[in-house]
This record gives sequence, C-alpha cells and structure tokens, in this order.
Amino acid sequence: MLINKIDLSLKTVICLDKVQKRIKITKDDYKLLKSQKLIEGRYPKLFVTAKITALTGDKSTYIKHRAFNKKYYKAMIIEFIREFRSASRQDINNLLLDKLPDILNEKQKINKINNLLYEMSKKDGSIKNTGSDKKPCWIIV
Repeated sequence: MLINKIDLSLKTVICLDKVQKRIKITKDDYKLLKSQKLIEGRYPKLFVTAKITALTGDKSTYIKHRAFNKKYYKAMIIEFIREFRSASRQDINNLLLDKLPDILNEKQKINKINNLLYEMSKKDGSIKNTGSDKKPCWIIV
C-alpha cells in the first residue's frame, strides 16, 4: 500500500511494517527511517509519523502513541487543583495515567508524572506540596 502511495524503497517499507507491528528494528534501520522523517519516538520504542498513519488509515493509533506537550498536562493539573482546591498524588495519577501515550509502560508513566510535578513545583513554582512525601497534597501557589 505504502510503496504505491509515496516513493519508498522496499527496504524502507519493510522497516516501517516492522515498526507498526512493534518488531524491534536494527539501529541502521532506525537511522534510515529517522533520516526520512518516517518515524518518531526514542529507540527502541518507535512509531510511524502522522504522514504514514494518514496513508494507512490508522490515525487514532498515532495519537495514542504520541505524547501531548508538557503544557497540556500541566494545564490539566492546574485546572484540577483550581476546581477542587487541592490534589493528592492519587488524584493526579487518575487524571493523567490514561492520557499519557500508550507507548509508555506503567512505570514510565509514573515517572513522567513525577517529572511534571517536580518541574511544576521546583522550576515553575506554580504548585507546592503542603502534605508529606508519602501523602502529598498539591495546591496552587
């Protein structure tokens, strides 16, 4: 299908097929696809670009794999805290876990939330923890 739509070599199409099927590709294949801007993500967790998914008709999978930018997640946290005056870590996890990209596993998603909270509290100064480390209670500064 792809080989007829855009000018790609057979090797490139086979590599793209592997990426779509979540089969690990070699570093050389990764460099080939990346140089042609056909894949996104960090090796080895790769996914095809929006251009390719539009051609193959699998647009929803692309959105599930691609992360939204940090501003989106931060805005969700701020809006939650504004609405409910505070947020526990469990509240924030419940808010964000299903919104983070499917390409991340559970541990990576938790780590991403940790990084967001750290950045918002230490770097941005937009929120602060009024609870303990074990039972955080995030509020807007």
